[in-house]
Amino acid sequence: MTPRNDIAIYSPFAFSFYEDPEGEAFREAKGGGGAELQTTLLAHILAADGLRVAHIVYPVERMAPQRPPAPKVVQRPPRAPRRDLLGKLGETLGVWRALARADARLYVFRTGLSGGIAAFAVGALFSLVRRRRLVLAASNDLDFIFDRADRSSLTKALYRLALARTSRIVVQSEQQLQLARAAVRSSERVGLIPSFAEPAEQGPAADPEAFLWVGRLVDYKLPLRYVELARALPEASFVMVAPETGETTAALRDRLAAAAADAPNLDLRSQLPRTATLELIERSIAVVGTSLHEGMPNVFLEAWARGVPVISLHFDPDGRIGGEKMGICADGSWDRFVEAARSLREDRALREELGANGRGYVIRVHSPAAVGERWIELLRAELGG
Repeated sequence: MTPRNDIAIYSPFAFSFYEDPEGEAFREAKGGGGAELQTTLLAHILAADGLRVAHIVYPVERMAPQRPPAPKVVQRPPRAPRRDLLGKLGETLGVWRALARADARLYVFRTGLSGGIAAFAVGALFSLVRRRRLVLAASNDLDFIFDRADRSSLTKALYRLALARTSRIVVQSEQQLQLARAAVRSSERVGLIPSFAEPAEQGPAADPEAFLWVGRLVDYKLPLRYVELARALPEASFVMVAPETGETTAALRDRLAAAAADAPNLDLRSQLPRTATLELIERSIAVVGTSLHEGMPNVFLEAWARGVPVISLHFDPDGRIGGEKMGICADGSWDRFVEAARSLREDRALREELGANGRGYVIRVHSPAAVGERWIELLRAELGG
């Protein structure tokens, strides 16, 4: 039988982008972040191009009205709370059934070694058994770094097998491109498509209020370094939005809570609705990153789209922060990191210059039209025209 859909995108936490804004689940800010936003934008752009698209997500409590053309929302079962063998078998069955209900010629997974490995492995087996095509959209450099103590040998072996099943791997940066090509020992299967960034009508606030850190609460993002920055600049205000995930350890959560309690100029929040987070970005002096590894951080794109500069302690995707003059990367230097924050707080002209550069870069490179066209071309080629 001919599959009902052309493309299915597996991104379960993207359910929040289909929630009615008036519903309780939307107000409680449960759901996805940058990676899930990317899949939602992709699903709608592909549907607008005439492709039959299914978006596989966790259950939506109260569906927002969908304006056609729109993707079909396929709701998979909630993740089983138990983590024993029966729970893992139940999760495997839930992923398999969702993929079968989506019934597509091609499946896109926005996941990798940085998270969601089990679902990707199930997707690889499903695509093999059903003879469907499989595309990986990488979200982090860590998807292609295998010398990691936080992943078991079995996990990495399963991931390598799933990678081998992909017909295409899409990355976000030149650095990821090199890492991916080395990981799969192929250049033909790996391509680069920048991340989406929606245009923003609202620019930065005339009198910004605080620095802002937004990210999942995981070790490699080094959230405690942001608390140290707040202590280093007691005259400034800092806001931190750090939602917990399945990879958040109790030790990290407790250390962050204790450290934040000793920083009176730091406002620590666990999670916020997307609209509230965007308002914080608009009112921020700069968006701050402390992570060792990323892809193209969605929060950076959101900041640049609003004319807000960024400060990064370690990570600079393809040297764009410095090369495009959209912020300051300290290249691991703590003194430069603190001085960058102090400079941007005190120098309004510098903030405006770096912010304006960021807005121009996003429009030029990351607009939905430009990025969407590249995805459409790639996936239509994978489907055979």
